[in-house]
Amino acid sequence: MKRDVVEIARPERPVRERINAEEWRLRCELAAAHRLVAHFVFVDMTYNHISVRVPGEPDHLLVKADNVFMEQVTASNLVKYDLDGNLVMDSGHKASPAAYNLHAAVLKARPDIVAAVHTHSPANLAVSAQKGGLRPITQQAMRFYNRIAYYPNEVDDTTREGADKLAAALGDKWVMILENHGALVCGTSLAEAYIYHHFFELACRAQVGALAGGAEVITPAPEVCEERARKFGRIGQYDHGSRDWVASMALAEKLFPDYRE
Repeated sequence: MKRDVVEIARPERPVRERINAEEWRLRCELAAAHRLVAHFVFVDMTYNHISVRVPGEPDHLLVKADNVFMEQVTASNLVKYDLDGNLVMDSGHKASPAAYNLHAAVLKARPDIVAAVHTHSPANLAVSAQKGGLRPITQQAMRFYNRIAYYPNEVDDTTREGADKLAAALGDKWVMILENHGALVCGTSLAEAYIYHHFFELACRAQVGALAGGAEVITPAPEVCEERARKFGRIGQYDHGSRDWVASMALAEKLFPDYRE
């Protein structure tokens, strides 16, 4: 099927010269987060993305361009949209409707969310196809005990209408399993969304492995799971000074220094 090609003229001035220092810093961190997710998680071609609100511009977000893998994201090729899904800054790139619709809808519905990670990894896809969703059978999974929203695979969430329904289904939760589709993990900061996504991925991998082993799976008592969730699943406990984020940024600097381009 022939696909229309949308030509976007490249601006004369580099992106870095047209934004403030705070937005450039965040662009660098968002580019690094994409690189790190690609490093630790097997993701789905160009179809996975991370978004973050622009500092001082709560109605604007940054998200991945549609024609790059996570491994290819840089500070300059990220794209800027408003919460209605309109491109607001010419950068020579554009996002896919699936990216800007989903992220814009979630950030518009939830002013308390600053960043969101949406991936289709083999592990979270497998869990999204299992009845019962994520089970509290590991310490990583217990972080999310009774804290996950589930969204049925009934409408096209690449459209704004579908994305709005998805955002409404999230409710007051910070993590959502999109049934037969993957995962959405949100946070009060980019660091928090990234860190919780990492824990969620580990929990999904462990569940797939445990169920594949064939032995009876041990599930802790509900009160144990709830206590772990209260202690280790609190929203707002991770920020850009958290040790996991500091170590992650140092790793990105070592392995992928071109993310700052």
